Amino acid sequence: HTHGDHISYYPLRVLEEYGHSIRIHDDCVDQLKDKHFTGIGLKNLNIKPYKKKKFTIGEFQISPFEVVHNPYYLTHGFEIYCQNKKIVIATDFCEWGSIVDKFLDSDFIFVESNHDLDLLEQNPNPNSQYHMPNPDTADLLINVIRESKKTPQAVMLGHLSDQRNKSSIALKEIVNKFKEHDVKMDFRLLAAPLYESSEVVEI
Repeated sequence: HTHGDHISYYPLRVLEEYGHSIRIHDDCVDQLKDKHFTGIGLKNLNIKPYKKKKFTIGEFQISPFEVVHNPYYLTHGFEIYCQNKKIVIATDFCEWGSIVDKFLDSDFIFVESNHDLDLLEQNPNPNSQYHMPNPDTADLLINVIRESKKTPQAVMLGHLSDQRNKSSIALKEIVNKFKEHDVKMDFRLLAAPLYESSEVVEI
């Protein structure tokens, strides 16, 4: 979606400079321009809108699905298929019951685990209502594991709040919830760093 922590003027200028196209849902194009085009540059930015159907980039078949987030910002997760592998990427959402099927039988999952409830109480943020707390992410993953025919090779927690979460807390909460529900964790569990690249995950 078009929130400034995901896309903004200067990254758009870099994409323009290097000639890379930007994929964005057709309904978000005007919002992107209203929020982030300043009138300087971006005339040559290659915008390729997508609809609610699969599209292809190189070897990747990408299937977008809508997630529940801030009602003013249309937001999508993505099922990505390549060489009989399935990856799911979904962050910035607050309700998972309607999208469990999108995560099933994945080889790799990158998923929102935004905040710890105790840290949220210490550092309140009204926008946290639009994001997944660690326990809800655990519940989602438990349901995915129970309903899938195969287990993912790895799951990476993403979009952790810098004030209301920590990698160690998020990982511990997920592990503990799996133990409470007596569900085996037969996959690697990682948390994406906030300000640097994560380790490479091969599937």
